[in-house]
Amino acid sequence: MSTSPESHQESAAWSGNTICKLRLPLFLLAFVAFALGCATSPRQADSLDYRARAESQTQAGVRVSAVVLSADETLEAFEIPLAQKNIQPVWIEIENREDEEFVLMLLSIDPNYFAPSEVAWLFRGEGKPSFDKRLDLFLERHIPIVIAPQSTVSGFVYTNLDPGAKAFAVELLGERSLRSFEFAQLVPGIEADFMRVDFERLYEQAEVRDLDLEGLRNYLEALPCCVLGGDQETAGDPLNFVIVGDGRHMLATMVRRGWDLTETTRQATAWRTVASSLFGWIYRTSPVSPLYVFDRPQDIALQKTRRSVDERNHLRLWLAPVTMDGQNVWVGQISRDIGIKFTTKTIVTHKIDPVVDEARLYISLDLAASQSLRAVGYVKGVGHSDRVAPRYNYTNDPYYTDGLRVVLVLGEGRQPLDRIEFLDWARPPQMTRPESPIADTQE
Repeated sequence: MSTSPESHQESAAWSGNTICKLRLPLFLLAFVAFALGCATSPRQADSLDYRARAESQTQAGVRVSAVVLSADETLEAFEIPLAQKNIQPVWIEIENREDEEFVLMLLSIDPNYFAPSEVAWLFRGEGKPSFDKRLDLFLERHIPIVIAPQSTVSGFVYTNLDPGAKAFAVELLGERSLRSFEFAQLVPGIEADFMRVDFERLYEQAEVRDLDLEGLRNYLEALPCCVLGGDQETAGDPLNFVIVGDGRHMLATMVRRGWDLTETTRQATAWRTVASSLFGWIYRTSPVSPLYVFDRPQDIALQKTRRSVDERNHLRLWLAPVTMDGQNVWVGQISRDIGIKFTTKTIVTHKIDPVVDEARLYISLDLAASQSLRAVGYVKGVGHSDRVAPRYNYTNDPYYTDGLRVVLVLGEGRQPLDRIEFLDWARPPQMTRPESPIADTQE
């Protein structure tokens, strides 16, 4: 994946597999045995020297360095388990070599950040320091919000916890200008699915073809309709969306929209998934099952979880052996989990919302709302199915679709909604019959 030219020091490298979810205790032991059977050993913890990982960006005479701390780094830095209260410090340094004063817009980092006094209050009575001493500690370490000309400030902002990756902006408001620095960083300690993929070696250079817009359309229409299931033979969920864009930019955009990374399956993640399903605990980075395209499991998986892992919107992406005008092409599958069920193939698994086009709509609206979407179009290739004649995924869930896959082309910088280009390709029934947008689903 290529990187942003603004970044002077890259943040940690960005790497799923699934286990099935369980609710009934009768099947707990069998499930855990399966999950632990495919577990792998976790990677050793990263260095606790968080400043060594700081990513720096420069615009004119302003340089901003930032890094998000892991729970272990936070404990060492503050001697208090802030993560237990869902607090995650972000360390920031701002070097202003201009003759203009800037004000740090804290809401750009987290619109619901914790005030230093609030953090101190949440840990009152824990440990030896008094509330006043603890308050002094958090006040002293909080970053100053006024950056005078020809000065440097540094300190922490106390943000809400993100377990796998955090996206944030550092916006500086001056009398004559606004500077905005966007960051997307891994939280040390996570072993995400895409970390196992060597993207530079997925394809030989000679294998990758660069296509124009019409060539891309023809290529995407010729792809298989669906992923393959765990046996790598049985057709599964439809390949219903495509993202065109640099990998780092794409992933940062998704994280900014609240999508979480998925972890690989190992002992710790297996137990946490079981607990989330049984007790309804939120587990935002739960593993997802391997599905196959291009003879390999997904390269990247992302999810948005509700109350537990039983209810989530999740997607898988595969890097295709083509580019469009030099940009990566990511072939994807998205569906919405609405519960669990038993199956002969995997003992228990998620049940998906059968109206899979709704999940396709969700990712389209989400990327539009990110203001990163430059163009959108639809291509054939999935094949139509409906409630009268449904098709079935690998675990025998029925699904209905108009048979199209959406193509989402990302752009650099802000892309206003009224500037999105609509490609004159195929059109979903909802767009050709606006007087009856859900007629097919009400038969």
